[in-house]
Amino acid sequence: MKKDHIEIPKPSSKFQKVNCDECGELQIVYSHASTQISCNSCGNTLVEATGSKAKINGKISGSAE
Repeated sequence: MKKDHIEIPKPSSKFQKVNCDECGELQIVYSHASTQISCNSCGNTLVEATGSKAKINGKISGSAE
């Protein structure tokens, strides 16, 4: 039995480039992060864990893939 017609599902999670609102520093974060992520330069909270998709507090500037 051929299974050529069955498509492989694509993941809904990805790595994203996020700019900090305070200092403008670019950082790559995971869209479904399970921990709080802070900016490397100013310490502002960029990502908050929610249980599934993370809440991103900065400006998303694109995908890192």
